[in-house]
Parts: sequence; structure tokens; C-alpha cells
Amino acid sequence: MRKILTCLLLCSFFACMAPSENTESSAPSLTDSPNEGPAPTDGELRIAFYNVENLFDTEDNPEKIDEDFLPEGKYAWTPEKYQVKLKNLARVIKGIQPDIIGLAEIENRKVLEDLCAHPLIADQGYRIVHEESPDMRGIDVALLYRSEAFRYLDHSAQRVNFPLEQDYTSRDFLLVAGQVKGGENLYLIVNHWPSRRGGMEESQPRRLQVASQVRGIVDQLYGREQDANIVLMGDFNDDPDNRSITEVLKAKSNWEQKASGSLLNLMSDLSQKEDEGSLYYDNNWNLFDQFMVSGHLLDTQSSFGYVNKSVDIFNPDWLRVGYGKASLAPKRAIFRGEFQPDGFSDHFPIAMDLLVK
Repeated sequence: MRKILTCLLLCSFFACMAPSENTESSAPSLTDSPNEGPAPTDGELRIAFYNVENLFDTEDNPEKIDEDFLPEGKYAWTPEKYQVKLKNLARVIKGIQPDIIGLAEIENRKVLEDLCAHPLIADQGYRIVHEESPDMRGIDVALLYRSEAFRYLDHSAQRVNFPLEQDYTSRDFLLVAGQVKGGENLYLIVNHWPSRRGGMEESQPRRLQVASQVRGIVDQLYGREQDANIVLMGDFNDDPDNRSITEVLKAKSNWEQKASGSLLNLMSDLSQKEDEGSLYYDNNWNLFDQFMVSGHLLDTQSSFGYVNKSVDIFNPDWLRVGYGKASLAPKRAIFRGEFQPDGFSDHFPIAMDLLVK
């Protein structure tokens, strides 16, 4: 009975949140969703996030700006290069071994299917949550999960509106609901906020707008479930101490402030370290890739919660440039216009663990 009621509540919740103007995509009904897998097992649940930087296939989509990533395009993006990119990304995912991983900068569902089918990770049986978004560059966010660890219930792609720039479009953010062992609900929000192109200050209003909408969804979750288990992940294109994170999203760095309705930024301690971040740009480190969690996940008395100090940046030597002034920086797949067969992305992935008792 509890599961039936949970499903009914979630269906009602997602239906009321679906943006009326988003007619191109809608969350599938539960009967059509791959949520019939075995009950999730107890133990640690590893969650990761990775901005994979321009994972495009080699086929032209007239509705997307993908001309650079075609065999005849700027980067001479051939099937062979695409396969190398998939192999390298699969190597990273295998290294992290996540049960759930959020991804940014993927072109479409096909590239996700190709990635999940790669021999390095095919045995994990990752399932896909994805919706097309109206981003000007044609890139989306997505979520992959192992059904043995996470029972998918529903999802909703949240369209971002920019009232002062009605012609501007960005990525949707993705809300996914599911359950872990014991029937605990878990809400995952995958983000990729507008870039700093044009300048940090000039582009800041866009990120403030997205932050406001994401915070609105968090408040709705809390309104329906006082002790909601929420994990925000993504490339926020802002650091943990920027206004969009601290003032609008209201993600706090002080873990003592874990009252109901709060969000805690797990990356705050990492952001204080010199010469470390999730990306390196213009000779500076940034920590744009972050995890934020609801206060309930920090309750040490709970049967489900964050594993203390488990959050980390996945940055082994083989993911780094390895030479010169930027030797510690992420090794990109395309650098100065040239394909790098041993490259990956301009971001490092991040990972964290939850304990399921």
C-alpha cells in the first residue's frame, strides 16, 4: 500500500510541476517506465556527475548547432573520433563505478545509448533518463542509473524561462524521483546552468534566474515531504561562494544549519583548497561542478544519508594534461581545434556516497 500511495503522490506531484509551455516532452507514465527491476540493495550508493564536453554523434541534426561535429565540419568529427571519445568517457565512468551519474553536454539519447553499450561499462546495465531541451548549442543533461541500486519512479524536464531575454534558451534541468533500499524516496536534480560567456557579471542574471527556478522546485519538494532526500548535482558555472548558489539557491556551507528546508553544499570545503577544482580556465581553477544535499541526508541517526567526507573530485593523473603550466588541468578531447585521442573533457567528474542501511 505504501508503494502505491507513493507512486500516486509522485504522479500527482510531477503532473502539477510540468511546465505548461513544454509541449515537446513529458514524463512517461509509470507503467511505461523501466521501474520494475529488483529491489535496490543496501550498502553504499555512489553518485557522480560529469560534464563530458560536447558528446556529439556524427550525424547532422538540422534543429541543432552541430555543424562543427560532422565529418566535414570544423573538427572533422568522424565515426572513428566519436568512438574514441566514447571509449575514453567509458573509461572514466568505469573508474568511478557510480550507481547513478548525471551527465552534461550530451547531444541526444543516441549518444547515451552508445555510451552505455560500450564494452567497458556495458555490464553495468545503465538505464537512461533524458529529455531534449531547447539549448542553443543543442546539448542536454541526462541521468544514468543502475536499477539494482535505484528504483526509478518518474522524471520531469524543467524548462527555464528568461523573462528579460525571451529569445535566449538554455538547458532544461532534470528532476528524477526514485527509491533506494527500504523504500526511501530520493530526488535527484541534474543541472547545467548558463555559461559565463560574455563575462561573469554580464551573464550572472541568467544563472540567478535558473537558481530561482531550481530553488522553487526544492521548496515544492519540501512542501510535500518535510524530510525529503534531495541531491542537486551539476555544472553550475558558478563557484560555491557565488550569489546564485549562496543567496538564491540558499545552499549553505555550515553543516550545523541543517534545518528542515535547507540545502548544504558538500563542495564548500574543497573550494578552499588551492590548485584544485573541477575545471581550469584562464590560468585559474574553478569548482563549478558541485553536489548539494538536503539537511536530512546529513542526519547521522537516519537509515539513509551522506557518507561523511566521501565527496571528491575524480582527477587521477591519466585525466590530467601532464605537462607545462596547465599540467594538472583536465585533458580535453579537442584542444586548440585539434583532436586529442587520449583526451576526455575540460571538466573533472565529481562523486559522493550515500549509505543505505
